[in-house]
Amino acid sequence: MSIKRGIITERTSSAARAISVTSTLPIALVLTSNIKAGIYCFDSPEDALESEIVKGIKGSDGTYTGGHIKGNLDKYLNVGVDMFPCVVPTILSIVNEDEDIAITKTNFIDAINNLKGAASATNLASKKGNAVNFKPDIICVGDAAKDDIDIQNAMATVCAAIKARTFIDLNAESNGDALSKRDQHGSDRITPIKCSLGNWNTKTNSIDMYDSGVVMAWLRVYVDGGGKIGYSKSISNIAIPFSSVESPSNFRPGLIDDTDPLTEKQITSFISYKGLRTWEYSTCSADPMWQDARRVRIIDLASEAVIDGIFWAIDKDLSTLSGAKKTLKAFMASLVGDKVMIGFDVFLDLKRTTPERIDAGEFYFVIEHQESPSAKLICVTFDRVNKFAGAIYKIIEEA
Repeated sequence: MSIKRGIITERTSSAARAISVTSTLPIALVLTSNIKAGIYCFDSPEDALESEIVKGIKGSDGTYTGGHIKGNLDKYLNVGVDMFPCVVPTILSIVNEDEDIAITKTNFIDAINNLKGAASATNLASKKGNAVNFKPDIICVGDAAKDDIDIQNAMATVCAAIKARTFIDLNAESNGDALSKRDQHGSDRITPIKCSLGNWNTKTNSIDMYDSGVVMAWLRVYVDGGGKIGYSKSISNIAIPFSSVESPSNFRPGLIDDTDPLTEKQITSFISYKGLRTWEYSTCSADPMWQDARRVRIIDLASEAVIDGIFWAIDKDLSTLSGAKKTLKAFMASLVGDKVMIGFDVFLDLKRTTPERIDAGEFYFVIEHQESPSAKLICVTFDRVNKFAGAIYKIIEEA
């Protein structure tokens, strides 16, 4: 075949590529067990509960040997199986408890820090020793994070490193206690929650208390799986299957109540109104713009989608820039179509894309956007007027 004489063909495309926000949003739980410490990954919480690693191996007599015996692993996996049933990649970072409380605390912090590299870590649940291959979007710690600022800081640091999010049970006995503990944080990765939740245990005939940080994490996953754009929905004002609150907040619809000081400081509480409900969904960011947890998450996931979506354009010729820009515009238009966004504009940032930077192969795009609002307050004014008095005359005339 000749390339010096005759006809040759080449292939190129400046068309937009399809981008979508991933529906695979794994949850990572740091829990205690007697199985080997390390990272395990399963296709769902139910798969984790039914695995030989957790459940043990069933013998000929019908009993299980080995597997998980001690710790809170069963308790919090069951929240994702029974209370918020969902199919989502489930990463477990297992902690072995020690008689020395200080060593156990260190084990928790190490287990949290290990989640930074979870995607490339060896999956201890894999018989072939495969890597986990998932980066957690949500991180939660069962029980140990309550009132422990070191563990809470580790959670915030890891979430910042991998653009994940976490929920922290403040374990507060009053509003003042909750406000004081909330002020220890300034991260847009943390959603603070006033207190724990309770449910009746039919096996022990008593109430079991649950770390609300884990409960809210499972609720987030459950709402994500509720539809194509579940990831963009708020998890406030949702009924949850729990029967009690450790430190109840008095809620009075349309009037000032116990929840108002908490809402003003971005603290999630629980209200009793047509069932037990979540109330508020925010972060601890010092910047009011990023106190909206829903906004932070939408931009996080859109950013990851964009990185994957235009990665093909790196180290290609100039024509790919046109395709990259069209791809960005098509992606944002799809978010508008899905009602995640209400508007956008995509353009080359001429202030930063200088001739010198063009020579260096650097190009800077800006995406201006505004997400669809989520109503936090609806005010209805009853205005007493006299303009409908004519109806009275008509009624009397027709009598």
